[in-house]
Amino acid sequence: MCGRFVQTSPAQRLALQFGATDTTDDGLRPRWNVAPSTPVPAVIDAGARDDGGRRLGLLRWGFVPSWARGPDDGPRPINARVEGAAASRLFAPALARRRCIVPLDAWYEWTDEDGARQPWLLRPTTDAPVAVAALWSTWRDPTAQADAPMLATVALMTTEARGRAAEVHHRMPLLVPDALLDDWLTADVPADAALLGALTAGVPEVDVVRVARGVNDVRNDGPELVEPADR
Repeated sequence: MCGRFVQTSPAQRLALQFGATDTTDDGLRPRWNVAPSTPVPAVIDAGARDDGGRRLGLLRWGFVPSWARGPDDGPRPINARVEGAAASRLFAPALARRRCIVPLDAWYEWTDEDGARQPWLLRPTTDAPVAVAALWSTWRDPTAQADAPMLATVALMTTEARGRAAEVHHRMPLLVPDALLDDWLTADVPADAALLGALTAGVPEVDVVRVARGVNDVRNDGPELVEPADR
């Protein structure tokens, strides 16, 4: 977890919900089968840097640290376990200074049925996007010119599954409630045990829906993927 998710809310709705300026340049489209290595929406609080304020933009899903030799050199993790992030050489710097959220409308998990992967849709009962805690990074080609664009990437944070989410998987996205959004996005607030404990204590209210196995193929992407399916 989390390896696929649903993101169908328009940029205007996300910007309004999370108090951010939309910088996606119309690059956000509805997707029902978001997979790693693709651009995903993220909200970052620039703080005192670069005019400040929250911004909604697109980051590539798959974390590339700034010290990597290249964007395809070494692992590009899509998830970061909250239990070990603070002690991780890979994630600790981002946990301290580069926290963000990735809004999503639902996510998928899988169980094994007769040797086949059976997908399940976990959909918030609030019918509104949820904020997943995430860590971001930037990488620049050291051989490129100084004004060359940077590659911005992200990893979603995960925690032990609770509530109905635990019925289909032992892990789930680390969700950020509205009451903790400011603390999570503000780099001046430390991501200490108190903050992480408050985040991991939450129990998501989700519907767990059996869906067709078409979602197993990343080439499939359409609203039919989230429809309930019989055995």
